[in-house]
Amino acid sequence: MKELALNNNKEWFEQNRPTYEQHILEPLKELASGLGPLLTGIDGHIDTTPLVNRAISRIYRDTRFSKDKSPLRTDAWLSFKRPAKIWGNVPEFYFYFTTHDYQYGMGYYAASAENMERFRDYMTAFPEKFREICDRYREQSLFELVGEDYKRPVPTELPDEFQKWFQKKNLCVRCLRKFDDDFFSTQLQSDIEKAFAFHADLYRFLTESIRF
Repeated sequence: MKELALNNNKEWFEQNRPTYEQHILEPLKELASGLGPLLTGIDGHIDTTPLVNRAISRIYRDTRFSKDKSPLRTDAWLSFKRPAKIWGNVPEFYFYFTTHDYQYGMGYYAASAENMERFRDYMTAFPEKFREICDRYREQSLFELVGEDYKRPVPTELPDEFQKWFQKKNLCVRCLRKFDDDFFSTQLQSDIEKAFAFHADLYRFLTESIRF
């Protein structure tokens, strides 16, 4: 991927495609297949198909609306979510890496304002249910809550510990790591499985809130 960043053109990539397929694409397929049973156990509607443009990211970039016209990606990811006609309006489980680090977690890639409003309404309607989720995240240090906050706080009478969730315009919980031995071993799948299982209750809360 670092060499690709220095030679970001189709000609160089086609000459080196076998390296990409052997060391990136095929391992991503294996990882997606390995994670599939756990994910469908959490939500039977999640698409875990280990194919490019399904669970696996494309190597070619869509440059139509970007100032950066580099044709190829120097990052890659797995994304597991329910199929949706409107892109970005459902939470997803993911694994992502660049040339510098990697991460895995769950949340929205691009939450709609409507879905975040439903999340706040659902939290307000069922505070005790969300408190159990909130407490689990407060008692651990592996996963961080990320996402842009509203510039003007949304008024609520919910407890203070709910505020960092309630004030998000977009929401994701993730584990961010520098490259380590786990990344290059079978331990990676085990780490991601544990993370996805940990996030399952929050995922269900988010999906329930969409229908609320």
